[in-house]
Amino acid sequence: MRETTASEIERISVIILLAGSAVSIIVMRNFTYFFSFAVASSIMILNFRYLRRIIEGFFAGPAAQTPAEDHQPGAGAPKVSGLSKGELLVRLPLKFAILIALIVVVLMWGHVNIPFFVIGLSTVFLSILISQVVVAFSPEAGRKQDGT
Repeated sequence: MRETTASEIERISVIILLAGSAVSIIVMRNFTYFFSFAVASSIMILNFRYLRRIIEGFFAGPAAQTPAEDHQPGAGAPKVSGLSKGELLVRLPLKFAILIALIVVVLMWGHVNIPFFVIGLSTVFLSILISQVVVAFSPEAGRKQDGT
């Protein structure tokens, strides 16, 4: 059975961002609706991307490598490092605190339309839902159920 990857979810999220922004500006004909949806959707896509980097860094463990610019030629193999549990326990709450602060700032001073902002915040959720529906209705899923 085919699995959904984080890259597919990001790709679907960007498609939803573009399509939703276009529909909001065409149908509503007001910049506020477009701005509300586009900003909230962008915030959630960037939040998902940063969460992905944190989680991948943690699970990469000792296989993760430092950036190439830290590696000196002729100095042997680059140092191997990953995200420790302590770093994970700091980065995840910090990421969520920054997300909440950013949403509060946009809501307080951004002059946004609340319903369109909330719809934009659901972009990643919608992309996960769409990707799972696609997987469920793919021909591969039918073959697995038939036992072939």
